Amino acid sequence: MQKFSNRTPKDGNFIYIPDLNIEIIKEKSLPLPNALIETVNAIIFLMKDLDSEKTLSVSIIAKYLKISSVAINKRLLRLIRLNILERVSFIFTQTNSLRISCYKFCDNNEKPDKVIIEQLQQKETRPLARQISEPRRKSAIKREQEKKLYKKWNYAPRPKTSEIKPIRQSGNFLVEQCISTLKQPIQKMAKSISIGNKTEIKVQITSSTRIMNAEDLQVLFATYSLILKYHENSLTAKNPKPINRTPIHISDIAAVRGKSTGGNTNIKIRESLESIYRTNFEFYGLSNIDINSHSISAYMRETFSNFQQCTQLSDVNAKIKGDNVIFGKDSMIYLIKLPEDVFTELLTGKYHFVFPQASLSAPGIVFALYLRFRSRVKNTFSENLKTTWTALSKGSEFKDFKISIKSHLLKANRKLKNIQDSFAYSSYNEKEDFLTFNLWGYHGFICFKENYLSVKCHEKEMFAACKVYKNDSLLKNAPTVENYLRTIFEPELKLKAGLPRNISKLIKSFVSKYNITYEDVNENLQLCVYSTERELYKTKAALVNHYHTDELIVQKKIDHDLSKVNFLCFKGHTITKSEFITIVDYFGLDEIPTVSVIRFLTRFPSLYDDLVKLVVDGEASKQLIEKFENHSW
Repeated sequence: MQKFSNRTPKDGNFIYIPDLNIEIIKEKSLPLPNALIETVNAIIFLMKDLDSEKTLSVSIIAKYLKISSVAINKRLLRLIRLNILERVSFIFTQTNSLRISCYKFCDNNEKPDKVIIEQLQQKETRPLARQISEPRRKSAIKREQEKKLYKKWNYAPRPKTSEIKPIRQSGNFLVEQCISTLKQPIQKMAKSISIGNKTEIKVQITSSTRIMNAEDLQVLFATYSLILKYHENSLTAKNPKPINRTPIHISDIAAVRGKSTGGNTNIKIRESLESIYRTNFEFYGLSNIDINSHSISAYMRETFSNFQQCTQLSDVNAKIKGDNVIFGKDSMIYLIKLPEDVFTELLTGKYHFVFPQASLSAPGIVFALYLRFRSRVKNTFSENLKTTWTALSKGSEFKDFKISIKSHLLKANRKLKNIQDSFAYSSYNEKEDFLTFNLWGYHGFICFKENYLSVKCHEKEMFAACKVYKNDSLLKNAPTVENYLRTIFEPELKLKAGLPRNISKLIKSFVSKYNITYEDVNENLQLCVYSTERELYKTKAALVNHYHTDELIVQKKIDHDLSKVNFLCFKGHTITKSEFITIVDYFGLDEIPTVSVIRFLTRFPSLYDDLVKLVVDGEASKQLIEKFENHSW
């Protein structure tokens, strides 16, 4: 059985080419369909890229031919049927092979079966329109639906990903130290992390799905970059008001990360967005707070999550399957709401940290290592490799960590070569068990024999890798860019950031289960979650006039009050705004105050089943019709 020591299951299927009579292989492939001849010729051409064990990854062949992984695997299976390739039994010396396949060219001179060749040629000679029209038609329909979603809700144009630099907001971002680099998903983890070189705090990380990993962090930074660019696009509207709900397209996240969209990439990005949304952080440390004009210093905890809202925009309703609710599994647009302080910092911060474009394409553990260097290396830095392991891969075996970091640093050579990044490379001396690397200006080595890591920052190269000149940088030793949106959005967001306590005392309101009543106004003003635009405008104008205050502050007060009011719920069915409008339209109640309609609906529990049937099936019972007709409005 053949043994391979350099490869791992993550490298995928591969071809083993110990020796090859090229002329015989070319002769055997002459009668084959064009696609298979093209594949054989590609393998022969790429033999120059064989590694030390004479293997070639199938993914490299697919990229060379510019076809998908599904297409290349189908072609290889056809070549096996035609006696051009055969499977090889093998093992990896470092780990189990899992479901990885190894192929090699057949040693015999047996020619391909003519019947099978004819069958394959018949498939390829089908009218092209029949082969591709259906997938293209579905894709075109989906793209058209996505355009309608953006237009329907008056969203700004999608960002041009070619203009985007990967960024995140400035300041400490402790989440970077809390990510997991473990292969297996975990749902609970506790870590010690640090702010600067002195302050240490504890963190409890939990998730209902899986805790964020380094690749999820790459998706998060891509999302931050898209949110910033989206709000730049929104400036084309008059009187721009930044709203903390941003539509983000899956394909745009893939493009910012340097990935080709579709298939497995889309699935992984959806999983990442879900992981980012579901991961919660509880930080424990010393804090100073003010209570009743007294300052208290005590150990406290503070919770944080990266997204306040992360929902798919879908035209298909959710479905229950067993104990799970299935929703928006094929959606391409997500609506993202950030924590208010993160959103404000992103749009009004003086500067943003910048990252190399290729860093979002690197293997997750390589990206995590680069972030560690960014936070710790000012000139030179050294540490025991076990310290690096504890920080990056807590819960894994140290031996597995060493294998992983070695293989992925070497793997980055191939990945980043495809996107022409000259600031990241690595090389390995097998005899000395010694690896040298450059990660975007951080030059260093890892001695696996002595478990020792050393890094030096080449400052000019570190800035150049981020496409930033140091003279333009706003922070010493950190690649940054100026945020020109600051002067535009800062006044608006500062005003919306919080509701002053004196405004709550000034504009008096009484909040009940379903409605709000505003006092000290000449007329009785009441609102609810179903109030019409006309009712909202009338109430806001009256409050502005009565209290002689700013319209934006009044709007903030109204939004704050409405957040405390409930939707109607009949027999376990929550009445949405559109369903409430259905009831109003069905019985012609347009001129009746919305709060009056709610009071009427809640008075008769015996009609709840009929109301649910009306909004679900569009049919009103005789009893329900009579009740509305006999009521004196």
